[in-house]
Amino acid sequence: MTRAVPTSPSAARPAAHRVHNPYAPLSESEPQPGTRWLKGNIHVHTREALDESISMDRIHGEDHDEVIRRSQAAPFHFDFVCTSVHPYLNNIELFSRGEQRDDFVVIPGREIQNDTIDDGGYLDGYFAGEHSKYLHVLSMGKVGGLSICAHPNFFETTRPREGGEWTQIKKTLLNPCARLAEMNIMGMDVYNGLSILEEHMGARPYAPHMAEPCWDDLLCEGVRCAGFAGNDEFYREQYVYENYAPLGFIMVAAALNEADILRNVKRNRFYASTGVMLADTPLAMSEQQGRYTLRVSAQGKVKWKAMVQRGVDPTGAGEPDAPQLIEITAPTAAAEWELELDGDWKYVRFQAESLDNSLHRAWLQPIYGPGWVDYKTL
Repeated sequence: MTRAVPTSPSAARPAAHRVHNPYAPLSESEPQPGTRWLKGNIHVHTREALDESISMDRIHGEDHDEVIRRSQAAPFHFDFVCTSVHPYLNNIELFSRGEQRDDFVVIPGREIQNDTIDDGGYLDGYFAGEHSKYLHVLSMGKVGGLSICAHPNFFETTRPREGGEWTQIKKTLLNPCARLAEMNIMGMDVYNGLSILEEHMGARPYAPHMAEPCWDDLLCEGVRCAGFAGNDEFYREQYVYENYAPLGFIMVAAALNEADILRNVKRNRFYASTGVMLADTPLAMSEQQGRYTLRVSAQGKVKWKAMVQRGVDPTGAGEPDAPQLIEITAPTAAAEWELELDGDWKYVRFQAESLDNSLHRAWLQPIYGPGWVDYKTL
């Protein structure tokens, strides 16, 4: 067990926020029949004959049935995918075609690329504001769906563009225009397969941190933000995933239908991965007199790490220059790790790394602590 340094001496103060574990076992009446851990690719494009004007989808996408065939075959073995198209302003409501099969689900999707939204170029964009030009938003599910910020640092580390830096994307997310505010954004790509595949083009490397710093940056602003992993490309040969860009996917505890998958993603009952598989109960939590014990579990030995945002000492007696974000690593590789936290910590998130390949990881969703105060919810 690892005991964290108290994040503030005010543990006795009544908590302003109830700490919730999204991975806690559900009551018998809550899960749908057939609930299990499902593996899915949230970001794959398709060249469906929905609008012939979209050249990117026509050239690079795959046919609907071919996407399903490849998704179910090795090395993927997906249970579901979210396919997506790139609409322009004149067809902004365009989504890909969804489908429910007995053994597979296709969730309709759409990726709004603000920098190409004007018939492949940029005039005024769909999302208003000087900081939003390079914002890409991926939507999953046309009815009752959700949206995420796709590859938040793609135009900083992979295809550098002036105005595409994470600092600009962050300003847009913190101060959204009306259209962006309506999109129910709940998270971001922590891992994006296309970004790492094109890493050689970037001014700064995408690995080894991927978009983890962006994630923590937004969380430290008081914004609830889930972490996702996706491929964002069009199914390449297996050697690509083995040698260059690990397979990105999410694991969600749900029944095999679109509504339940989206419902449980929105409840944060999922984790993102590039190859590390976690246990059926990936995170267990208990609390006694303001002290929280969190136990994370994987299917094999891994390197565990936790990122903790400490609370602010209301007495002012703390060290003013102490870092707000603390990184805690497990002392040894193990399948399980326990971490104790007390005080008014704001959030903690855990990630696991393979012993054999540092790019193979898993990311659990943040646990919001007793000191958490919402700035706003994406």
